[in-house]
Amino acid sequence: MTCSSSRIDLAARRLLSSIAGTRDARVSAMALAHKRGAGKQLIEAGLLVPRGSTMAVVAEDDLDDTPTSVIAHPITGRHGHLGNEAWQDEHFTARRRVYALDMSATARRVIARLDCSLGDAPVPSLDGAVLDFGTARLPKRRARAGIWVARGLTAPAVFEEFRQLVTRRPPEGLRVVLFLDPPDRHRLSFMRGHEFVALEDVVDHEDGLAVAPEVLAARLLKGPSHKGPVWVSGDGGVLIVHGTWHEFTGGKQKIAVAMLAEAWQGGDPVLPVARILEEAECGPSVKRLKDLFGGHPTWQEVIRESGSNCWLEV
Repeated sequence: MTCSSSRIDLAARRLLSSIAGTRDARVSAMALAHKRGAGKQLIEAGLLVPRGSTMAVVAEDDLDDTPTSVIAHPITGRHGHLGNEAWQDEHFTARRRVYALDMSATARRVIARLDCSLGDAPVPSLDGAVLDFGTARLPKRRARAGIWVARGLTAPAVFEEFRQLVTRRPPEGLRVVLFLDPPDRHRLSFMRGHEFVALEDVVDHEDGLAVAPEVLAARLLKGPSHKGPVWVSGDGGVLIVHGTWHEFTGGKQKIAVAMLAEAWQGGDPVLPVARILEEAECGPSVKRLKDLFGGHPTWQEVIRESGSNCWLEV
């Protein structure tokens, strides 16, 4: 697929990120006017599109620039506002126009440099807040990864809806969720099988909005800038504890690592060994975590087992 030739600068990208982080992703023309050229850039790129109008004006008399509610005249019924000296009629103007984020156009621009299996026909979910672009082959990764583009995930209510969506549509392997919200607004909770990646962290600065595949691959391998004491990749393949990097290749090990890291991050780090072995679908020959991790450098250094329980040593 091809990407628009118009470059999105930093100010426009931040404005788009701020709009995308809201529930309805709408903004008035009056608000855009205060963003200098950023709003105009997004409109010209087709990422913000008209969605009706708002019943408010900027007064044109001695009320200066005070936003004033539009009301119906008690006699004529015509819309306007009462100025200091006279009734001011209001017609539909550009200032009253409301713009909304075109999620489909924005998401297509974001994945323009990724070869997604559903690049031409993404599947929308959560009222268009999430778009499923199928799978893509990413640099330095053997298996294809699922690609979703989402907005509004930093709102707790939307993230809970997202959890329910994942329950209905669990990932096959790793699913990368590229979210448009400001990355510093709220840290998203770990969710097994999912790697939440802020667009701001992997954007191609030459384009200003499209994801750079090589940067995305590096982010998936090394994690975000702010990891905390424990960070684990969505598929459990990489575990970083206090800056020390550990890699796991076996599918059963990955499931166990993801469960242990999720438990630690959730504040209840001790898990029954039997639960992990069952979820990892280990055979009858694997009766302890030592049978699964024995010989791996993390065993007893980071991954501990005592009796019927296990945990991460952090």
